[in-house]
Amino acid sequence: MRLVAVGDICLQTRNNKHPFSGVKEFFREKDILFGNLETVLSNQGKEGEKAVLLHTSPDKVKYLKDADFDILNIANNHIMDLGSEGLNMTLEVLHQNHLSFIGAGNRKFNNSYAVVEKNGIKLGFLGYYEGGFKNFQKGIFINRINDDDIYRDIRSLKSKCDIVIISLHWGIENVFYPSPKQIKLARNLINAGSSLVLGNHPHVVQGIERYKNGLIVYSLGNFQFIADRKKSRNSIILTVKINKNGIEDYKIIPVKIDENFIPCVMNNQNTQEMLSFINKISLPIIEERLNEKRWFEEISREYLVGNMKSWIVRIKKYGIKHLLQCIKWLISPFIVKCYFGLLRQRLRKR
Repeated sequence: MRLVAVGDICLQTRNNKHPFSGVKEFFREKDILFGNLETVLSNQGKEGEKAVLLHTSPDKVKYLKDADFDILNIANNHIMDLGSEGLNMTLEVLHQNHLSFIGAGNRKFNNSYAVVEKNGIKLGFLGYYEGGFKNFQKGIFINRINDDDIYRDIRSLKSKCDIVIISLHWGIENVFYPSPKQIKLARNLINAGSSLVLGNHPHVVQGIERYKNGLIVYSLGNFQFIADRKKSRNSIILTVKINKNGIEDYKIIPVKIDENFIPCVMNNQNTQEMLSFINKISLPIIEERLNEKRWFEEISREYLVGNMKSWIVRIKKYGIKHLLQCIKWLISPFIVKCYFGLLRQRLRKR
């Protein structure tokens, strides 16, 4: 059985073009197509106080149908961009269009998992995100990354399917390396009985490793997304060959997001460069050279600069409350570690 997986999807393009027009032909041989839906399918609801909001017209679900997606993760940091009303509408639209989803629900759609069967193989999907939302409408849930909860869910789902696949919305945006904590959790999820871990959220591709009988893709990167930086325009289509015992093999098809925010398969030269780059960023993970100190050196500048830009937007737009939150953030333990990481990085370059 062939699973095809892609990263973040927002369904917004320039000139109202079909968001998957450049890659549809590469989905034809799939048995199951999976992606991370990084937008709310609603025009109604209360906007969150954020620097970036992602929502689009519900009728754009037609593009997901036309590309023949089977299952979507919606446990991510944008699913509440239009509050409870936007989430409820998104769930209803996906359900009406026969698209399975994982990671979030309400009283009507209260399963935290999905099981999809193809070619006599049952795949169980679970989705989680890193972070926290407040002021939920009663009955709404969004799965948060909690180690013990995920282990429990894997044990429960294993009785209903042959293969368990975990989607994790996690990590630091625009950096090429997962944290040592992420690496440990992903490997533990394989140890606990899952066969495939699919990361999303960083907006860039991260390393890939075969671990025991499983496969870990730390970030699939953007796929069809508003990519405003060169490195966030490079992405992949992941094809995984699966049998009832686990992962047989996998293949990477590099893609590039064009000026209309449409993914297109790379030419031969760029494909080889992208594959070489993925091998390069995977080695420190596989060889266990990515300790906490090195990781903070890798991510500190990007994390500090990127988040300060976001804070400035929010402070200008929403005022004193966000200024106070920013001050608290600037002295938090994680940010202090970033300061030291940035200092070590600069000293090393001297």
